[in-house]
Amino acid sequence: KENIKKDFIYWFRWIAVLPGSLVFSLLALFPLHWILYFTLVDGGAILGVNIQPIEYILSPFMIAIIFILAGFKIAPKYKFQASIALTVLWTSLFIGFFFMSVSILQPQFQVRSAGSLLGAFLGLYIAWRQFKYRSSALI
Repeated sequence: KENIKKDFIYWFRWIAVLPGSLVFSLLALFPLHWILYFTLVDGGAILGVNIQPIEYILSPFMIAIIFILAGFKIAPKYKFQASIALTVLWTSLFIGFFFMSVSILQPQFQVRSAGSLLGAFLGLYIAWRQFKYRSSALI
């Protein structure tokens, strides 16, 4: 009975990698908004800084990082390989949407778009560092 429970948890975690990554990456937008808002607020008035453009640029960056790292944390085994797969998925979707937008609109490779790719590869780098640290700790 204990073995069935372990197997269930193991497979449930694998099934939860993609949806969990999506949910956590979207939930990360709330703390980003709060951090930007509360650091730029002085006595109830914003210090002449509009946080919307900052949030507009940082959101895809944060979503990409959290998407990769959440998948890394949720995966029960082969964590780094799971983060590679999520990075490939993220990059493939990015390239697909970019080329789809070329046929519909003018191609615009903005800072926001570059932030999304940069965030995905930074998330993969952080996952690699954690994987390398954990595997060296086991030796």
